[in-house]
Amino acid sequence: MSLKKQTLSGIFWTFTETFVLRGLSFIASVILARLLGPTEFGLVGMISVFIALGNSFVDSGLSASLIRTKNADNEDYATVFYLNLALSLVVYGIFYLTAPLIAAFFEQELLELIVRVYCLTFIISAFSAVQLALLNKRMKFKQVMKCKVPGTILGVVAGIGMGYSGFGVWSIVGMFMITQLGTSLMLWLTSSWSPGWVFSRKKLKYHYNFGYKLMLSGLIDTFYKNVYKLIIGKFFAVQELGYYERAHSFNYQAVTMFTSIISKVSYPLLSKIQDQKERIAIVYRQLIQFSFFVIAPIMLGAAALAKPLFLMILGDQWLPAVPLFQILCLSGMFYPVHAFNINVLKVYGRSDLFLKLELIKKAIITISILIGFQFGIYGLVWSSVFTSLISLMVNTHYSSRMIQYTTLQQLGDISLTLVKAGLMGGVMWGITLVLHNNSQLLQLVLAGAAGVLFYFLLNYALRSPQLFFALDLIKKKN
Repeated sequence: MSLKKQTLSGIFWTFTETFVLRGLSFIASVILARLLGPTEFGLVGMISVFIALGNSFVDSGLSASLIRTKNADNEDYATVFYLNLALSLVVYGIFYLTAPLIAAFFEQELLELIVRVYCLTFIISAFSAVQLALLNKRMKFKQVMKCKVPGTILGVVAGIGMGYSGFGVWSIVGMFMITQLGTSLMLWLTSSWSPGWVFSRKKLKYHYNFGYKLMLSGLIDTFYKNVYKLIIGKFFAVQELGYYERAHSFNYQAVTMFTSIISKVSYPLLSKIQDQKERIAIVYRQLIQFSFFVIAPIMLGAAALAKPLFLMILGDQWLPAVPLFQILCLSGMFYPVHAFNINVLKVYGRSDLFLKLELIKKAIITISILIGFQFGIYGLVWSSVFTSLISLMVNTHYSSRMIQYTTLQQLGDISLTLVKAGLMGGVMWGITLVLHNNSQLLQLVLAGAAGVLFYFLLNYALRSPQLFFALDLIKKKN
């Protein structure tokens, strides 16, 4: 198979895997949210930052090192396998001993046992990390999907079954653990590789010298991605964290799924024309405009329909999550613009600017959190909107040095779309108010259809280039 066919096949199976796995996880989370409640999700949310940090420590960038090593042999794979396993045991031991401190920090006694059980996933995943890296290295994404989907189905069925049987928070823990265990078993059963009794200090040094830099970057990024959960879990009621966790999860899934698809396609495209600054600015401008044309109405429409949406999907016990979700939608719609500006730095190999940007943005997040915290949980969530906007200015400032597309030009290009999407959201919200005594399904169908029609006709009347670009894509597809 040629490299082009491998790439296209890889993209297809990666997208399929993403949609299937996220779809299954979403369905399971909805069912468990109706069976359980904010408290159970809040408890798991409290330890999410520790689980994420632990996973970063265990992997330590070693999988990425294997994938990038051209002439890796069994000595490389076996060394990384035993190193991963050793790190997982060390990290698990650390969390096992500090579990009482974590429980005391959040003032939740049950967390001690949850941490000690949940963190077993470090060891489980370490057993199959090399097998997964090998499949990714060989671009066998179809086989990756075949291993992950059965494990996810097994975990989802087990989690939902435990939820119906009254296991409470352990339903969520069980779902993730069984998913990981099932996936690891599938990777072992379908892999032709198994570790021999080989270990090389030279290989260890080589892979760890590359991996630890990724690990440090990952630890910083992971901490700040979960810092809101850490603060809310410490200083607010566990139910408040449960509401935030569900609101953030719903928002994050929609935004990142769309952005990841566009980013994966745009990155190699921009790389090919990186020496043509005028052309790259034109292509980049089209990508920015089109992605925001799609994501802005989705986010503002979701915010407008949040109340009937949450009532129908999750039930009235989750209504306090609605305003949190609506605020997060405001910051989430700028996510694709952030991603594309970062892509420009990657295209031109400016990792120095990439690191500088990360440090600047983390400083901004820290300051905004300290200010937002003074105004309670809503102040914290609104601070994420503020940091998204300021970070947008920072990202566009540095990327504009690479291409002829300034911050003011980017903001100008998305401003009209923002107004149109805002008007659409207003129409949808107004219809839900008029129909508030009717069923949630009727509100969602009528308001959603009216919003889509309004957005289409408004863009058609204004002869929006993004609309006709989308229509051309559909025609070519057919």
